[in-house]
Parts: sequence; C-alpha cells; structure tokens
Amino acid sequence: MKLTHSHLTLALLVLVSCGGGGEEGAVSANTSSGRAPVEVVVERESHPEVLALRTALDRGDVLAAEPVLKSWAARLGAEGDLLFARFSALEGKQLDVTQYVEGARLVAPTDPRVYATAAELHAAAGRLETARDEIRRGVEACGLSPELLRAQGWIQLCTPNGAQRGLELLQRALSYDAELPFTARALGQAHLLLGKQALAGRRPKAALEHVRHSLESDPEDLDAQLFFADTLAAAGEFPDAVRVLEELQREGYGREAELALMYKRAAMAELLLKRRDQALEYFRLAREAGLSDEELGSGTEVLQAAALEAVEAGQKALRAGELETARLRFEHALRYDSEYLIARHSLALVLFQERQYLPAATHWRQVLTQAAEENLVLPDPIHIFLAKALYAADEKLAARAVLTEYIERKPDGGWVEQTRDLLSELP
Repeated sequence: MKLTHSHLTLALLVLVSCGGGGEEGAVSANTSSGRAPVEVVVERESHPEVLALRTALDRGDVLAAEPVLKSWAARLGAEGDLLFARFSALEGKQLDVTQYVEGARLVAPTDPRVYATAAELHAAAGRLETARDEIRRGVEACGLSPELLRAQGWIQLCTPNGAQRGLELLQRALSYDAELPFTARALGQAHLLLGKQALAGRRPKAALEHVRHSLESDPEDLDAQLFFADTLAAAGEFPDAVRVLEELQREGYGREAELALMYKRAAMAELLLKRRDQALEYFRLAREAGLSDEELGSGTEVLQAAALEAVEAGQKALRAGELETARLRFEHALRYDSEYLIARHSLALVLFQERQYLPAATHWRQVLTQAAEENLVLPDPIHIFLAKALYAADEKLAARAVLTEYIERKPDGGWVEQTRDLLSELP
C-alpha cells in the first residue's frame, strides 16, 4: 500500500468547519499529534473486478461480492481485510467485523481506510461515539483524507437532522477524490433523507429534486423508488407515480398494496380535474389490484354508476339491432363492475346472437355460479339459455347435464316444465 501527499493541503479552515463538536462527528484541527492536517490520497487497486467488488459491497449485494472477494482479498493487503469486514457486516457477523478491522489495523496502522471503514461500520450499527473516536484516531495517525471525510459524512447521516451536513462532507470528499469508493449508497441516502425532510415541509419540488439525485446515486434502492412515487404524487404527477409502482411490481418487488392505493389517489385527482374516463380507469385498476368496495369508498359508487350507464346504453343499442355497439357497452359495464349480473347476462345474449356460443355459455355459467353463491333468485331461466348455447356449440352432453341438474336440484322450480320440454327435445 502506498500513501501520497497531495500537492494541495486541506486548509485549516476547512477542517475546523467540518466540526469540532462530537455531535457533528468531525474532528478538530488541534490533534494530539500537533500535525497540520493534510490531504492523504490512497492508491487503490483499479482492476475492473475489484471496482465491481467495491460497488457490490456498497449496494449490499453479498451474492455478487462473495466470489470476487474470495478471489482477490489475499492480493489486496489491508484492503482485503477491510472488504471482508464490510462483507461480514452485511451478513450480521459482528465478531468477524472486529477481527478483520483489527487485522487491517495491525498491517497498515497509517492507512486512513482502516479508520474510515471502522467508523462507518460503527455508525451503521448505531455506535456513533465509537465512530467519532475512530475518526479522531485516523486523523492523528494519517492526517485527514477523503476516506475520513466520507466516514464523517456517514456519521452525520446516522445522526438526527444530520443529512445536510452529511451530504456536504460527502461532496467535499469527492471533490478531492472523484473515484472514491463507497460513496454511492451514502449519497443516495443523504438525498433521500433530505427529500423526506422537504416533503414533510410541503416542498414537493425540492423533494423531487433530492429523490432524483438519490436514484442517480443508488438506482436500486427500493425505499428511494417508493418515496419517488410518493413525491410524484405529492407534486400531482400521478401517471408517473403509477408507472414507478407498476415497474416495481413487474420487477417482482410485490408492491400491490402501495400500487392499489396509488391508483385510488390518481382516480380522485382525475375526478377533481373532471376527467371522468381517466378516473374510472384508475378506480377499476385499484379494485383489480385488491381494494375492496369499502376501501374504494366513493370510487365504488362511481364505478357502479358508470356500469349502469353502460348497461343502459347497451340495451338501447341492442333494441336497435346494433350488436357490436351493445357488446362493447356491456363489456365496459363488466370492466367497471365484474359482478353486475344484468350486464353479464346481456353480454351473453349479444354473443349468442353473434353466434359466439361458447363465450355466451361461459358468461351464463358465471351468472349461475354467482347467483348460487349469493343465494339469489334469478328472474330468467339462465340454465335454459346456457343449455341452448352449449347445444349450439355442439356440446350436447354438457347441455343435457345442465338441464338434468336443474330438475334434480329444483324439482319444484318455476322453470321445471320448460326444462323438461327442452330436455326431451334434445337428441
């Protein structure tokens, strides 16, 4: 490992502005060694596999990191132990974390990465004062470095109301070392925290700016993506908010509940803007995504009203002999209310007239099933319509079975005679 001193030193004012108080997680200019602070730049291994390893550890991808780590650790000296410490922290093996950090400290007591890694892992575990002690020890042993500035930034992120200060420290660290590893996740979290603060302060535009920066740094952060959707919604950009959650669902993150509620919020927004068709579609999607009628609230009434309008328009078209228009209206009604029996029965009638016998039979069978489940008395002999559709589709045995079942189940039913007559007519 080689340590080099930059031609430019960190000004004393910069170091003092980084903190001085333990609550900020920074160090004072007056270290016990009495040395003036300087910028220390570490020469790092730049092999693509090692770069990928650091990135994987930064984003918490242990599966991607493990094989590369085992292959490279022995060749990386003290950094190998420090990377193993980060890996062990991700696996929750605190004893191993300590062992690897102290092993690196023995090998390279003047490497700022040792103190920075220790500070960051302590901070992540909630041991902020211990993390600050590591920073102080690091500056005394090595002088100030980008790694130690980065670690101070992490400490700030773990400190209440420290996000802005943390972001400034991270940006300062990158100004000295633009390729400094283990900063992407930290930057993402800094902007995410600031975005949440902005949204809580009712500043959605500022929140959007921060969360976009967060996703630029850490695009796979699920919390940031969910917050992005919330922030878009707060800014009134509901179509974009919906698309973010739909994409998460397609990628297998299973955010059905959040998506269903976002559909409802989008629908309410569209209603306020008097865009009823868009509102209906969002309400429909919300129900399809799992919201009950009670959870939909007024959305249920909106959908039912639209379904009724569609059925009335369909029946008018049917009376005029406009079968295609009637079919489309009844299909729309079922999109808005899939349990609307009149719409389903009417659609089956149209399909039968269009000689689409099996689809018609499918809808009539659903009518019978729903009526049985809800213990409803149907005003029409749906089983007879079903049998005729099945027979027309050359499903003669199925047609006879439907009629026979009705007679056996309701020997005193109001449609028994018609059913017997039709059964006797079937070959």
